[in-house]
Amino acid sequence: MKQAKVLTAAEMKRLLAVIASRRHAERNRLAVMFSHLAGLRVGEIAGLRFDDVLETDGSVTDRVHINPAIAKGGVGRTVFVNLTKC
Repeated sequence: MKQAKVLTAAEMKRLLAVIASRRHAERNRLAVMFSHLAGLRVGEIAGLRFDDVLETDGSVTDRVHINPAIAKGGVGRTVFVNLTKC
């Protein structure tokens, strides 16, 4: 089985520039970053809720809890996010 292509730094920079020039830029950038940096699948990103990514004080958490209901195979997990790259 072939390995999936990973975007180069230049390709990622270009993608983010295109996203920034379009409607809903912040939302779309977040979705791309969740996919690229955290390895989340489309269905997982779409199924995220605010309490999955925010602490009780409203700050952004450094770990995202993937509910088993939205995860592939019905197995939940915790994904650690490096907030300095976002």
